[in-house]
Amino acid sequence: MKSKSESYDRLAYCLKRKPVITSLVNKEELPTILQSTSNIVFVLKADIFSIEPIVEQIREAGKLSFIHFDLIDGIGKDKMGVAYMAEKIGIDGIVTTKSSIISEGKKHGLMTIQRLFVFDSVSLDNGIKITQSSQPDAIEVLPGMVCTRIIKRIHDELDVPVIAGGLMVDLSDLELALKSGAIGISTSSKELWDWQDANVSPT
Repeated sequence: MKSKSESYDRLAYCLKRKPVITSLVNKEELPTILQSTSNIVFVLKADIFSIEPIVEQIREAGKLSFIHFDLIDGIGKDKMGVAYMAEKIGIDGIVTTKSSIISEGKKHGLMTIQRLFVFDSVSLDNGIKITQSSQPDAIEVLPGMVCTRIIKRIHDELDVPVIAGGLMVDLSDLELALKSGAIGISTSSKELWDWQDANVSPT
């Protein structure tokens, strides 16, 4: 199993100069994502039949595949489902809202990212407590544009990398998120994919 520092270093290395994580929502966008310069792909929509060839193509393109475990149709949301994705499909990491899935992912050496939806101070406090218990390798905070004001607090209290996701559509969103302390953003915005392909770093 990878240590926390090893997983953090790998994520930090991938995001340092390529902070835009491409999010695959429609399979028709996969060729564009494969040709992009992103180091990490979040697969947000797939099913038990399509996931293996998607992951294989991402791997062949030299990118890391992170599967939004909660949204993959036909895969059990339990320890056997995690084992199948890790051992049979060969994913690099998982994104999930569930602490139990984070724990199972670690057992299989996967990089783990816990999704937190923050709507108010109560959801923020609860999210911090949950993450303190599950200890993922990174946190994805949604909606990213709204949460830029609290990213620093989350990072300081939990000492884990923070990724901003949701409602990240243009360069100003990316710059604000990074200035707020995020290590990167996840987005399905082709505008930001194109920007990253033409640039090295926004900072």
